[in-house]
Amino acid sequence: MRRVGGIAQSHTAEPLASMSSAAQARVLCEAVELMNTASLIHDDVFDGDGLRRGQPSVWAAYGSTVAIISGMYGYLGGLQRLAELGNVDVLSAGLESLEALHIGQHLDVSVSDGSVLPTLEEYRLIAQANTGCFFVFLLNACQCLKPVDEALYLALKALLYELAVYYRYVNDYCDVNHIPHFEKKGFATDLEGGPKSFLMILAGQPLAKGKRSSEQKNEIVRAFGDAGVLDRASALMDATYKQLIEHLLVIGQHCAKPRLKRLEVFIRDIHFQPGPDDDYYKRVLK
Repeated sequence: MRRVGGIAQSHTAEPLASMSSAAQARVLCEAVELMNTASLIHDDVFDGDGLRRGQPSVWAAYGSTVAIISGMYGYLGGLQRLAELGNVDVLSAGLESLEALHIGQHLDVSVSDGSVLPTLEEYRLIAQANTGCFFVFLLNACQCLKPVDEALYLALKALLYELAVYYRYVNDYCDVNHIPHFEKKGFATDLEGGPKSFLMILAGQPLAKGKRSSEQKNEIVRAFGDAGVLDRASALMDATYKQLIEHLLVIGQHCAKPRLKRLEVFIRDIHFQPGPDDDYYKRVLK
């Protein structure tokens, strides 16, 4: 065994000899899809969300028992796919990602069920564990299969953890103030889920977990907008995106331009830039 970029590498690569890089990538993507979907099924149970991607969530359609068992199967199915690579280090990376996920889920649920707002730093740590675990897993798995220099590995890892925070910021904001998002997830479901949204942190307003009518949610969103919370949230998202660009520049110091191009395109594509008709507060409430 040897370690590259903090990841244990195995010298026994014989099982991989007959598998192309494209086939390995397919296995990794399918495994992550299984495990991530399992985590979303469980998230909807924890949060009581009745919609997922515009369709009834699993628990809403089939009950909580089926949803919990289905989620468990998804984790196992993902690990089974990883086992097909015949590389114990990749499997260990998958297990580590699930451990981080469950720590993040525990912290997320604890905050949601509680009555105390987390700090923004605590929120970031939850996002990095709960959302960033699968981002970093893919990096770690690739590092096991085809390692890069440690400096590049660490720069990529820093970008992925920041990406997890940015994703959570955007998701929280859209849940409260993005009209197209409501069609996929329902109207402002985070306002029923307890003090876990970074908008609540910026407002200094912990909301107790519980059902709220559309009129009650409108009052909260209007208050956020009138107090400038939505503007501060937008500024924080923009600042976090700039951090992603800075990480990208660091990566560029260790990576050839042709290899960097696809990552640059991806980072540009995920930049959240809502249109004027997407803003619920300005279009409907103000």
